[in-house]
Amino acid sequence: MAQYLNILVKTFGFIACITVYLSTNLFAQNSNVYVWDFKTSEPAIKKFASKFTDDFETELIKLDKYTVLQRRNHNLVLAHRDMENQISNVKNLPTETVDQLKNLRAETVIFGQLIDDVDGHVYEVSVFFQNLENGEIPKKESIIIDKTTINSNSARKRYMKDLITKLHFKEILEAKNEQFSIISKKLDTYIVKAKDVHIAFRDIIDIALKNEAYFEELETIINAYNNIFIDWNDNGENYLLSFESVWSSNYGRELQSIYDDMINDIHKKHILKLNNVRKKILDYRANQNKRERERLKEDIIWNSKNSSIGLNTAIDNVEDQIQRFYFKLKEDLRTEP
Repeated sequence: MAQYLNILVKTFGFIACITVYLSTNLFAQNSNVYVWDFKTSEPAIKKFASKFTDDFETELIKLDKYTVLQRRNHNLVLAHRDMENQISNVKNLPTETVDQLKNLRAETVIFGQLIDDVDGHVYEVSVFFQNLENGEIPKKESIIIDKTTINSNSARKRYMKDLITKLHFKEILEAKNEQFSIISKKLDTYIVKAKDVHIAFRDIIDIALKNEAYFEELETIINAYNNIFIDWNDNGENYLLSFESVWSSNYGRELQSIYDDMINDIHKKHILKLNNVRKKILDYRANQNKRERERLKEDIIWNSKNSSIGLNTAIDNVEDQIQRFYFKLKEDLRTEP
């Protein structure tokens, strides 16, 4: 029983090593894709269609969902460069080109188009993914571009990043919901078990001194808390990294702050101190001297109630943080890209 409430914390620093907004945690497996040069019917903006192709391909590589076959590195591009602007569907591809794509192990071809919306005073980039084998189109999206920003390299990249997010919104939403479910269950369980410890030391400590059944209940409560604490202590870094890889570094930092307060404030500052109370209970139960037992009893009750006040405040503070955190996540889930 000596290990109860006396677990050494393996302190670790959470390194935010994910620098892109999505990671491989989001998707089950990679597939091979070939990005066909985006076409446009307007000669004046043809150079921008080419730039958007490169920007889209770059952001697609960052997504880390696909193996992107490098267009510039294959004879396929050199052989068919003149016709790329006319091709907008796998059904239009010559048999020779299809065979070369299959030799490269391409599974999907991505087509894009830059359109000048003269009346709307904007440009539009539309993209769709098409299965090379059966011609099915699993993904199709478009994005509106302010004409005044088309010369900006950073703006074009931002537009293509947003377009890829729209194309994968379903997967992103599913991954966010999954991570929200996992992390909320872990956080809620920790708070519930920490509250149980607080209530046990606040309300039943004097009864536990007299009744074996209540003392056993106290030990059960401590055990239940230890289990969730060990889980966070052993696996917390993985929980944090997996969460951030889907929800972004800003949300990851908020979760890190909650985790730090759980470990450093609730556990280290308050719950570990209750181990001294528990040790005094053991001494009380083993001591046969009536006067000494009475002194220990008063000491136990006073220390228990005094310590539980600080613990209650710490739990309330972290629980408030968690609820604010949940509110932000739910608002994010309700926001369409």
